[in-house]
Amino acid sequence: MRLSTAVTFALIALLATSTLGAVAAVPSAHVSASEMEPATTAPSQSSLETAVDPHSVPSIDSAGVHPTLSDNRTSLAPADPAQVIRIQVEDDGDAHWSIESRFLLIDQADNETFDSWAETVVTGQRSVGYDSQSFATELEAAQDATGREMAIVDAGWDAPRTEPLNPETDAFPDSVDPENETVAVAVVSYSFTWENFATAEDERVYFGDAFESPDGTWFPTLSSDQRLVIESPENYALETPTHLVWDGPHHFEQGELEIVFVSGPVGPSGFDWYLAGALAVLTLVVLVYAGYRLSLAVFDDESDTDTSAVADDLSRSKATESTASSADSSGVELQHDDEDDVDPELLSDEERVHRLLKQNGGRMKQASIVTETGWSNAKVSQLLSKMDEDGEIEKLRIGRENLITLPDVDPVQTD
Repeated sequence: MRLSTAVTFALIALLATSTLGAVAAVPSAHVSASEMEPATTAPSQSSLETAVDPHSVPSIDSAGVHPTLSDNRTSLAPADPAQVIRIQVEDDGDAHWSIESRFLLIDQADNETFDSWAETVVTGQRSVGYDSQSFATELEAAQDATGREMAIVDAGWDAPRTEPLNPETDAFPDSVDPENETVAVAVVSYSFTWENFATAEDERVYFGDAFESPDGTWFPTLSSDQRLVIESPENYALETPTHLVWDGPHHFEQGELEIVFVSGPVGPSGFDWYLAGALAVLTLVVLVYAGYRLSLAVFDDESDTDTSAVADDLSRSKATESTASSADSSGVELQHDDEDDVDPELLSDEERVHRLLKQNGGRMKQASIVTETGWSNAKVSQLLSKMDEDGEIEKLRIGRENLITLPDVDPVQTD
């Protein structure tokens, strides 16, 4: 089996009871207490009455292969999303993983069914195939890709819990009337700590390289009923704005999960930072436009009263500029052309950054450098930190963005 298939099952394989019958790895159908045997119509599902090796079971087919069970108030329906994979990044580089299975509880019978079933799971009376070795293959691949020693510790089931249905993050089922029924979400989760999953260095945490393997990423996709949530270390902010929540179905592009966290104050939410930045830019645009209109009005007044004087001044100015341009234009143009003719692949990383800065007036946002070079966020962040220490550039923190300038450029100067 390929590695991506293995980890897909390891992340999505979840739970059923003898009273609930066979359930897909991620709950995706009603589960009736009257179904005592696994359904024969779902060959891709494994009965959780038997210990399951997550690396030997095929991926679950979500296109209608799950059994249809009786739709009554003694059954458990999956929440939406049915599974949340939550990764809490720590400031020392460790990552706390929690794989949550989520069910809808509509009435008291559902509560009793879930409580009884979840108790047998978390106390070890029912084997569902999760143990500390479930991610051994992925751990080995991550160690080979990063060169770091890693370990998975403190693995086990968390206490079952219930929480209100959140209309902002959860989909409300069409079959349930919110005015007549109080719906809750039941959660049972398997968690562990993955040591050295990220790298902590110079008040930054570099996250994401551990998802790589010699054959590419071992975490390529999310299914339609999955959600991935990455939580930043306490008192850390994003160095380069990016997503921290992904809903399936989703295919991860190369380097998409590479994230750099930087120590510093964190605002109430990413949305507030973006809104504040947008308002600041809008205010600046309005001020510049107002100044431009005012200068036009003053110029028109002066031209009406003294047109000939202005014309003479303009003529003299153009003559002077023409003379100066004739004297040095050839050298300047040749120098610019020479720079443009250089193949970027022949330049060092530092030289490419210097060249980009010179082409953009000596100032660029760090995110723009990432876009222009096509490098990962982590590579750009590490390179710029080194260049800043060596005095080759200067970094100015503005909100959640880094402004990169050449040493002789005033970062607050406007053209």
